[in-house]
Amino acid sequence: MTDESPDVQPAPKPISGALGGAAETAAKAPMPLPDPPLPFTRILLAVVLLCLPPLAVIGAAAWLGWLPREVAALAASGLLLYYALLARRQARAIYDLRNFADELIGGDRPLPASARLGSPALRDLGYAIARLYRAKRDRNDEMMRLVQARDGVLDAVPDPVFALDRQGRILGANRAAMESFGAIIGRDATLLFRQPDIVAALNLVLSEREARTIATLSLAPPVEREFTVAVQRLQSVAPDGTCAVLTLHDVTALRRAEQTRVDFVANASHEIRTPLTTLLGFIETLQGPAKDDPQAHAMFLDIMQGEAQRMARLVEDLLSLSRIEQHEHEHPTTRVALGPLLERVVAGLQPQADQRRSTIKLTIEGAATVIGTADELVQLTQNLIVNALKYGKEGGLVTVTVTRKPAAPPAMPPPAFGAIAIAICDDGEGIPRAHLPRLTERFYRVDPARSKSQGGTGLGLAIVKHIINRHRGSLRIESDVGKGTCVYTYLPAAERD
Repeated sequence: MTDESPDVQPAPKPISGALGGAAETAAKAPMPLPDPPLPFTRILLAVVLLCLPPLAVIGAAAWLGWLPREVAALAASGLLLYYALLARRQARAIYDLRNFADELIGGDRPLPASARLGSPALRDLGYAIARLYRAKRDRNDEMMRLVQARDGVLDAVPDPVFALDRQGRILGANRAAMESFGAIIGRDATLLFRQPDIVAALNLVLSEREARTIATLSLAPPVEREFTVAVQRLQSVAPDGTCAVLTLHDVTALRRAEQTRVDFVANASHEIRTPLTTLLGFIETLQGPAKDDPQAHAMFLDIMQGEAQRMARLVEDLLSLSRIEQHEHEHPTTRVALGPLLERVVAGLQPQADQRRSTIKLTIEGAATVIGTADELVQLTQNLIVNALKYGKEGGLVTVTVTRKPAAPPAMPPPAFGAIAIAICDDGEGIPRAHLPRLTERFYRVDPARSKSQGGTGLGLAIVKHIINRHRGSLRIESDVGKGTCVYTYLPAAERD
């Protein structure tokens, strides 16, 4: 065994939180004891006890005349001095070992010189103390790593998680809970969630009548959210007093998706049923009262053709929307030049513009190349320009402007080379601001009668939104009543300016 100091490293700083705070308190080192004065009486007693046998031998030798009295006195004095120094050094080593043990808890420290110079037993005792401390420190380090891993796992959970005591107070929470509800440590959970179902679920578990309960929590506007609440009792009470865990699972998106699906089926059924009902009614009329009326035949067939075309457009839009949604997670990688594409789109829509005596003005500032799928970009721009023609003034102006933006809007994932903005504006009646957030919903119409009369299916902007999502772009709609509407589409640029 060497005299080197033990391999002792400082323990890592404990993490915050309920259990982390407890571990940090346990790991704090007590104040080292002051260096006490050596007790004279105990040293004197030790010297006397050590010297009695050899002094007795020296005294007997002098009494029997084996040693001169002067030599015996000198030997006795030297012996007393030697044992006094030995007792003092051993006492010093023992007290230094005591302080060494106390100070080890506060950090690394070499074995005191007095212990290294003392007897082998004291030196071995010092190293045993160091080994004992090292084992304790390693166990504390392992505990701290477990605490940090536990808190790291809980913070990585996207759902809010709360640790509760028997009174329902919140002793700990993960990052998601703190971000959603703010400073909540120490608050009463029944006061935080002021809903009878939640209070009843907490009481059942905290009173040990149930091991696990489930409830539903609904948060009021401005941000409506819905959670499934699970309260689980622990098998044993934790050292910090935690006896139950409350978990919130956000089901807002699931509920909205379910409601969207229900609304979509209802709206699609209604949109298809209306033209079918019209077709069936005219067919019955042509087969019955108007069977021999040529004039009625011509009028009814024109109406039937319009309804059939409307139903065909609806089915085509539904299929297109389904196809885009199916591949929405697959981001395009092809370079598409917007200039030639938009020129073809504007040329194809010129007959519609001529019918309304409107003008389409296309302006492209610089090279505009984006990452996208050409067919979907054609569909996107066609839908937006057709809407501008329909809802703009008859004989008005529709402007299509393409510009390069050095930075993307906040709602758009940051592109590597900036963004290309396509602005399509009309000079129509405009849209009230209350309708703007819902314009991209399926079958949502500001004016249902006008939309149907112009052949709209209510799916155009929904298709636009999903195409933009697939292209990792962004959509913004601005409108003022009486001044017109502008739709801004941002797409990732394919090259540097």
